[in-house]
Formats: sequence, C-alpha cells, structure tokens
Amino acid sequence: MIIVLLILATFVFAGAMIFARAGRTRVLILNDNYHWGMHQVTQTQIQDLAPLQSKRAALRVQQLGTGSERVIAYRVASATKASRTVAATTTTTKLTTGTPAQVQIRTTTWQFKNHWARVLFSLGNTKTKVVARQYLFTIPKTWQVLTVRS
Repeated sequence: MIIVLLILATFVFAGAMIFARAGRTRVLILNDNYHWGMHQVTQTQIQDLAPLQSKRAALRVQQLGTGSERVIAYRVASATKASRTVAATTTTTKLTTGTPAQVQIRTTTWQFKNHWARVLFSLGNTKTKVVARQYLFTIPKTWQVLTVRS
C-alpha cells in the first residue's frame, strides 16, 4: 500500500510541476537568471608572444561571417603550437602597438560565494559560466598582422 501511495504521489507531483503556471512553483530557474549565491571573479593572465611563422608574420587574423567577428591566431613564447582566441559573443579582442610582445587575457566568470551556495544552487552543474573574455594584444611595430579572408 505504501508503494502504491508513493508511486501515486510521484505522478501527482510530476503533473503539478509540468502543468503548473509559471509562478511561484518555478522559482528554481531564478538562479540561472539572477545568479543567486554567486559573484563575478576576474582572472588576468599575461603571456609573452612569439611570431607565428617568421619574424615578420606575428599574428593571423581571420574574419568570420560578415566581418564584425574575428579569430586571431597567435603563438605563446613557451608553446610550440599556435593558439586562437575564442569566438563567442562574450569575447572582445583589441590590438595595440608597444614594446613587449604579449597578450593579456582577462576572463570574468560566475563562481559560488561559499560551499553552502554551491550545495543549494549547483544542482550537479559544476561548470563555471563565462561572463566576458577580453584579449589585449600588444605587438611591436616591426611585427605584421596577416589578415586571412575566408
């Protein structure tokens, strides 16, 4: 009898959650919209750049879509392979000239304030959501930027 009541209560609860109007019963999604128990954390990473192919070809810019979006290929001095900027709506890139050839990557993410906020609001999702990512490239005047049209 208890098992039958448990099964019946499960169906009633599921039906109430599915067919209920959007109101007080659906406050669980407010954390997705208003980020309860979270705060923004900004991390800045500065890396030295090395030319991609030769001493003259420093960066490669590829225009995407209508040309307002772009992906920049660059190589960090300590790496052998080229890296690329992330193509997303939250990403901005800026090229400036200066003496140290470097890239500054500033990433802002949502993180939980404490352990209890993580327990209450994570619901098994441990990924952090990126709010904004900024790439600031500083390259010497002797370096060239190659633009690739697709």
